[in-house]
Formats: sequence, structure tokens, C-alpha cells
Amino acid sequence: DIDFIETNLQNNVPNGCGLFCYHTIQLLSNAGQNDPATTLREFAEKFLTLSVEEQTLFNTQTRRQIYEYSLQ
Repeated sequence: DIDFIETNLQNNVPNGCGLFCYHTIQLLSNAGQNDPATTLREFAEKFLTLSVEEQTLFNTQTRRQIYEYSLQ
């Protein structure tokens, strides 16, 4: 079975596809035996409860982290 998780997370994170992929890959790698669909769904639901400021902070912090890793 294929689980589709259709949630618009980019209202406050423009062009954030790569950021969400990067972050969710980290989540999945740390999820152990947890169901991947549940892990992703929980992340999406939790992300939408964040304030606009927190979502914007996710945007800038994750971009900085990716740039930092690429410079090493």
C-alpha cells in the first residue's frame, strides 16, 4: 500500500521542498522501527501547529544548516 500525505506546508516556507525533504529524511533515519507514514504525518501535523514565526525560523535555520554542511 502507498500512503499519501497531502499537506501544504509551504505557506510560510517558500520554495521549501528541499528543506522538508532534508528534515524528514533525518526524522526517518532516527525513527527506528516506527511506521514511516506515521512519522511523516505526525511531522506535518505538528509543523502546521507552529506559529508563523516558528515556521519562518524553521526555514532560515534549516537553510543555514544545509549550507553549513555543504561548506565542510
